[in-house]
Amino acid sequence: MAAYFARRFLLLIPTFLGITMLVFAITRFVPGGPIDQMIMQMQSGDTGSGEGGASGGDGKSSVDIPPEALASLKKYYHFDWPIWRQYLQFLGPLNLDERGVFGDEISEITVLTWYAEEGDQVQAGAPLARLRMIGLEDDSGANATIISREISAPSTGEVVKLVVPREEQLEVGQPLLEFRPEGGAITTITGPDLWSKHWAGLLAGDLGTSYKYEVPVIDLVVSRFPISIRFGLTGFLLAYFVCIPLGVFKAIRHNSHFDFASSALVFVGYSIPGWALGAVLLVLFGGGSFWDIFPLGGVEADNFDELSSWGKVKDFVHHMALPVIAYSIGSFATLTVLTKNSLMENLGQDYVRTAFAKGLSEKRVIFVHALRNSLIPICTGLGHALSLVMAGSYLIEKVFNIDGLGLLGFTSIIGRDYAVVMGVLVINTLLMLIGNIFSDVLYVLVDPRIRFN
Repeated sequence: MAAYFARRFLLLIPTFLGITMLVFAITRFVPGGPIDQMIMQMQSGDTGSGEGGASGGDGKSSVDIPPEALASLKKYYHFDWPIWRQYLQFLGPLNLDERGVFGDEISEITVLTWYAEEGDQVQAGAPLARLRMIGLEDDSGANATIISREISAPSTGEVVKLVVPREEQLEVGQPLLEFRPEGGAITTITGPDLWSKHWAGLLAGDLGTSYKYEVPVIDLVVSRFPISIRFGLTGFLLAYFVCIPLGVFKAIRHNSHFDFASSALVFVGYSIPGWALGAVLLVLFGGGSFWDIFPLGGVEADNFDELSSWGKVKDFVHHMALPVIAYSIGSFATLTVLTKNSLMENLGQDYVRTAFAKGLSEKRVIFVHALRNSLIPICTGLGHALSLVMAGSYLIEKVFNIDGLGLLGFTSIIGRDYAVVMGVLVINTLLMLIGNIFSDVLYVLVDPRIRFN
């Protein structure tokens, strides 16, 4: 059995590489790549995400721009590299940039935001500020590379003074902030003159920086974890608490009017796309021509922090009822039918007939003996609970205006923010693959007859 699971874990590597290679290649060849997005922004002055033009990510656009500007954009996105090198840069851990991964000399620095305030006590490595830095022009005709990076505290200490305000520019070597190390004297941190990073990519724990938001992808994903956990866990529990009892009653009352009616209901729900059902629910219960019972979108009220504990629970149910129903309705049919068929199969086994022959009541035979064995296939699905942290539906979150991972993925695809697209894909893929192995482990634990030899 140990050899089986060792092989499964080893198979994660080629599977993961195959998925990421395929999607990475697609992002480089589909029309309307990030270069077209930036060209449209340069032309219109619009800082929005847009839906892109008709040309691909290689920068071949019909927009009339200077060749040096186009070369600069290609350099910024590394589209002037072969695709295999771009993928290795994404994978890491070595930075493949000629000068040590964005090791350009810096000519201009702008403070985008401060993470620390004067008087803050910070730990070593804590982010202090995010800077936008522009490198020197090179001989290729391309404009200077523009990068956005964080600076971190060199040691544990106190931020004494922020010298440069937010959105202000400073020169190389100009004081940026004053910092007092723990037990030491005040030192001045200046604007860097060379930005180098020798480690980069997925294997270095770096999912890249969003093209649109100019913040690390991992920060965007983590900021939406609470919404996704709330969304996924509620839908997961609702599906199991409804479908298992429903499947049991359908098996007990097989071929009854209740069985036929409930089957028709769950299969109708299964056939309706969740986003379409969500739109219908909003029309019916979100105000307008019918009932004004639930809000049109969002996950909490504006005064959520001021509510009592019970008030927060009611507000949560009020906002999440329609999205969770739309999200979970498709899984009702699968779980219900699986529970029913598994229980009916066990009710026909010899040990059930023996239990009846010994005089046990029908209730005890069904709910103590048959149901326990019938839940074995259901329990294996718990392995996919790992993916709850990434739960979300692109279209359902769009319909209900929920700012979760689904909406983040949707806007990233529309805006061709491929760093975010790849980051979400990586986390989803890893959770799915590990969840499949965890399901096999649960299968062995709940059914001692199973041996992976």
